[in-house]
Amino acid sequence: MSLIRPVTTLMLIACFSLVSVAQTSAVQPRSATGHAVGAATQEIPKHTESGSNLPNGWRITPAGKTIAEVGDLVLNEVTSPDGKIVVASHSGFQPHGIDVIDVKTRKLVQEIPLRTTWLGMAWSSDGHTLYVSGGNSTGSRKADYGMAPIYEFAYRDGRLSEKPTGELAETIDPKAVWWAGVAYLPGRHLIYAANRGTGRGPSNVVVFDAKTRQIVTRIPVEINPYSTVLTRDGKRLFVSNWASESVSVIDTETNKVIRTLHVGMNPNDMKLASDGRLFVACSNDNTIHVIDTKTLEVVERLSTTLTPLAPEGSTPDAIEIDNTRKLLYVANADNNSIAVIRIAVPEHSAVIGFIPTGWYPSSLALAEKNNTLYIGNSKGEEGHPDVKGPLSPLASTRDGDVSVKTLQASSIEVLSVENLKTQLPKWTHEVVENTPYNDSLLSEARPSKEATILPREVGVETPIKHVIYIIKENRTYDQVFGDIKGANGDPRLTIFGEEITPNQHALAKQYVVLDNLYCDGEVSVDGHSWSNSAYATDFNERYWPPSYAGRSSTEVSRAEVPSAGHLWDLAARKGLTYRSYGEFAARASTGTTMDASPGASGLVGHVAKDYLPLNLARDTDRTAVFLREFKEYEDNYDSTDPNKRLPNFIVMSMPEDHTRGTAPNAFTPRAMVANNDYAIGQLVDAVSHSRYWPNTAIFIIEDDGQDGPDHVDARRTIGLVISPYVKRDVVDSTLYSTSSMVRSIELLLGMPPMSQYDAAAMPMYASFGTEEKLTPFNAIKPLIDVNAKNKKGDFGAELSRKMDFSDVDRAPMHALNEVIWKSVKGTDSAMPPPVHRFRPLIDAGDLIVKDDD
Repeated sequence: MSLIRPVTTLMLIACFSLVSVAQTSAVQPRSATGHAVGAATQEIPKHTESGSNLPNGWRITPAGKTIAEVGDLVLNEVTSPDGKIVVASHSGFQPHGIDVIDVKTRKLVQEIPLRTTWLGMAWSSDGHTLYVSGGNSTGSRKADYGMAPIYEFAYRDGRLSEKPTGELAETIDPKAVWWAGVAYLPGRHLIYAANRGTGRGPSNVVVFDAKTRQIVTRIPVEINPYSTVLTRDGKRLFVSNWASESVSVIDTETNKVIRTLHVGMNPNDMKLASDGRLFVACSNDNTIHVIDTKTLEVVERLSTTLTPLAPEGSTPDAIEIDNTRKLLYVANADNNSIAVIRIAVPEHSAVIGFIPTGWYPSSLALAEKNNTLYIGNSKGEEGHPDVKGPLSPLASTRDGDVSVKTLQASSIEVLSVENLKTQLPKWTHEVVENTPYNDSLLSEARPSKEATILPREVGVETPIKHVIYIIKENRTYDQVFGDIKGANGDPRLTIFGEEITPNQHALAKQYVVLDNLYCDGEVSVDGHSWSNSAYATDFNERYWPPSYAGRSSTEVSRAEVPSAGHLWDLAARKGLTYRSYGEFAARASTGTTMDASPGASGLVGHVAKDYLPLNLARDTDRTAVFLREFKEYEDNYDSTDPNKRLPNFIVMSMPEDHTRGTAPNAFTPRAMVANNDYAIGQLVDAVSHSRYWPNTAIFIIEDDGQDGPDHVDARRTIGLVISPYVKRDVVDSTLYSTSSMVRSIELLLGMPPMSQYDAAAMPMYASFGTEEKLTPFNAIKPLIDVNAKNKKGDFGAELSRKMDFSDVDRAPMHALNEVIWKSVKGTDSAMPPPVHRFRPLIDAGDLIVKDDD
């Protein structure tokens, strides 16, 4: 019989006399610079005395000491059997490899490059061999790589061999192989390697003979097998199936699945306790499922959230067991913390506190006789300004000096847990202070300082009955609005200024300039998820970096879909009408019309079929599709059939500002951005002259600021809010993120938040007033030739010709942005690199904690 135990820390906090249950919701923590986390502020993201204020409005104050910076996306750490080293693997956008840290000196002593790697690491029973998963190596650089193997490294006295001593390889098509978790079966000397697969269907676990390196068999499991764990007697192997909400149980004697256990959404990391309980992290619903490996039953379900009602957004993605103290450590990636759970009493586990970490903790390992916790943070220690990024005139190299992807490095922190009992209350309090989310935000947002039609309470009726939400592609604030006077811009970085984007400049000046707005995503894959769901799953965060780097290639998976769905799913549950113009749409099987993309089932029957993708139409052509339908909505304004009127919620992809670089015969970057601008002008013109205008709000944002230069942060972007109720001629420097825009849309339409991020985000109160001003907008015709085309000899023409523009972000954005920069600024101009700030290495004892209570 399964015992379901949602565990929270409200009782824990009371026990430690930190804050009462009532105080938890009302806490208004303040940073070293004075502003409350989650409250309205005009500060920019920056390092503080105790940590960093992140671009998304959250804060990190790591309890541990940063001892090393390694490649991005650190996915795993393992301690050698002799306890002398900790090995970390990194598998992101930057070159892949493994890093060896000497436990005694806490120094990074080896950095071993690998062509690709991903997650899995396992020691042989004698401790002399380390097996490392090679992931997938069939990306756009596949000509340089062969089949991704399971690497074999020799180990002696604190050092690994500098190169692999052997490889275990599949014999099928390399495009179907993506190695994940690895386990070593002692006695029989077998290697069990999970092939995560690269398709949408079930995959398998491949069994190798460690001595002959030959394949023994393949064991079918479910979709995207992730982690592999053997019981202590080696009789059973457990496999978490990332996209199937299940754990496969394999009998190692017969090498067959004997049971499939249902667990939570996106099961990933697993660890086995000394008493035989298996703990399974399920990232997409904030839970740990506990399996009795003898009875094969789920006996507990633990919540890793700080509060009892928290929706998706904690993202438990790595766990470690302290058998000495009978504790479970859980990395809550999106909460930037570690949940500490007492597991001494089976079926009665309890969360006893939290530890603050760096940004997006994704790997954990214990060393020094379980007294030291090694914490790997995928996104490092703070945000990244990028003044010398691609397309910046300040760059010194052809491709720019840096970008958000190249500067985002992982960090390794060490933390002593010897005095955990005395330190945990303080650390828990810090996590509470750093976290802008609390459960009260599910029904009412953060308060506004002044009167506004944007309600605080969910479900309150507003004058706005229709929202048009436009998502564009890949521009930073400085690239477009850096030339707006009176706002925080750097005109040196502006390449698509007022001459190219007169409509957007006019709209920003007529309504509000948003100069402190940040994308929650880094690229389009996670950017569109954040834009539509205020969340990106662990699959999404692990999918895009190696894929964008051209190292690995895979289809997206069901595990990419947030558990709460998307904005249109909220609209459906609310009973609202909705329609998509290009967003989460794909070409139908006929190839001539559009339909809902996989994973967006809520859009089936709600997609504009003639709204074609980037490679088949320009934004003015796409807007013409909308305007044609909008005329029908106008004609049916008085209809009692809601399906004939303007939908309550419209989401629209307008991607032409992505550009096609200087590819011969393609429209020039300036022409494409100008055409995108004119399309926006035409849409706002039509809507603002219509009968729907008094009850409409238009929100416009970029899905990400990918690789573009910005003097504040690489994630800072352009955005517009347009409505009769939006203030006029105002610079709104409130710190907003993508999630702020999502939360504002939800509040206007009476919809609840989907994740902890939109719940905690500051709504765009300061942009909305109470007075209705119906003055329409008149579109400004392009000031340059929107039909200008690139010539064969233009700078970067050959490079652009080879790029894949069949969809957004398939082209290498770093190189593309550099080409765009020089096409606008001249071939002799140097593009500035991204501005990135890094937190100095500090001692945990130097952290300053302010207790307002």
